[in-house]
Amino acid sequence: MPIYSYRCRACGGVTDAYASVSDAPQSVPCEHCDATDTYKIIGRVAYHANEATKTARLDSKYEKRVDDAMRKSSNADPNRLLRKMKPFGDAKKE
Repeated sequence: MPIYSYRCRACGGVTDAYASVSDAPQSVPCEHCDATDTYKIIGRVAYHANEATKTARLDSKYEKRVDDAMRKSSNADPNRLLRKMKPFGDAKKE
């Protein structure tokens, strides 16, 4: 539910009201002076993007840069763990 903000013509106070988009009241009582002469004002807006939207906004060269950095990294080599492993026959017996 959106938050609507109303300014009082009598005292200038701002009152917030929760309402559905289709049922937004034209006027609400002022919470500061109880006057009923209020008008709707434009309040703050928040936009929440999902991860797919954020990724789509990235620089088109971003993926190439990440791939290049991973190729240069020692952690990117898939065989690095295989080189550290020893065959079972060479393992110490306790």
